Amino acid sequence: MKKIILHCGMRKTGSSALQVQLSQSRETLLQFGFDYIRMGGFALAEQGKISSGNCVALAQSYGQMRGDRNVERRKKTLSAAVKAIRAAEGHVIFSTEFFSTLPVQNLAKLVDELSAEGDVQLVFFTREQTSFLVSDYVQKIKRHGLQQFPDEYFPSWEKHKNRLMYFSHFTKLSHAMPDVKISIQPYELSKTHPSGLMGMFLDMIGAQVPKEGLASDAQINLSPSPMEIRLMMEINKHGPRMKFSDMLVESSHKAGRAKIHSQQVILPPRFKQEIVDFFHDDNEEFFKHFVGGENLYQLSENGDEFVDLSKIRFEASDVVDILSGLLVDIDRRVAKIEAAL
Repeated sequence: MKKIILHCGMRKTGSSALQVQLSQSRETLLQFGFDYIRMGGFALAEQGKISSGNCVALAQSYGQMRGDRNVERRKKTLSAAVKAIRAAEGHVIFSTEFFSTLPVQNLAKLVDELSAEGDVQLVFFTREQTSFLVSDYVQKIKRHGLQQFPDEYFPSWEKHKNRLMYFSHFTKLSHAMPDVKISIQPYELSKTHPSGLMGMFLDMIGAQVPKEGLASDAQINLSPSPMEIRLMMEINKHGPRMKFSDMLVESSHKAGRAKIHSQQVILPPRFKQEIVDFFHDDNEEFFKHFVGGENLYQLSENGDEFVDLSKIRFEASDVVDILSGLLVDIDRRVAKIEAAL
């Protein structure tokens, strides 16, 4: 029977990079019986750009279950997904982190409706909570114009509590879908996997694809250095386009400052300990029942010193180095535009 694999995220677990690799490796995957469906943001990802996956419209249509317009939208997106599944040359892969943001009962409804077309498997990656919060904070600076320092921003972190209580969340999912295979792995394990996140994902879905046939890790959506985070906060006062922050990070990566797994230690130590303590018991149960082995998140302390963004001061040479990379990038983009005229 055909398998229908829903890669659900969660957020801040490398979904965009994985979607790029899936898109760029589609022909190879087809040879081994797996079809990453050419829908939604497939074309963007194939170009190596950030997208929301190949089925974001399907996931979003299940965000709200009431109202005539929502019902019609849901019927339309479900029909398109079913048509794609039936036309697929092998097992089907859909990917969007928006699946992980759906209310449990809504995701269960979608899975139930897709089950008529094959065996549905849900694939999740989780991220240690302090690391998630830092990544989410940096993303707000990069793409949403945030100017607040961590101690000003993080008092609002309570909105993440329920979703980041992994044992509680996946227990509810399991009870809502007792016959559905739910595969979960900590995102952090991809750092040591021979084929990275893509390899770990393929292992989880039973796709034995040689590493040589896969596209390389695109390394998109990277984390800038603390100095660049601080600089971006200042730039945000002038309302830049989101593309500007992308250029800053691209330049940072070329200069060797941005890292795909970089974990900026910008949480105030007391607040960091509060988070670790809050999630400790839930994490213990999560690893025991859903992952197996020791609580990796209790052992995630990396020993790096706290970086207080509010106390970062810029040396002229640092600013010149960062801005020079940006200016060169802008110059190259202008040259491409001129050549196309």
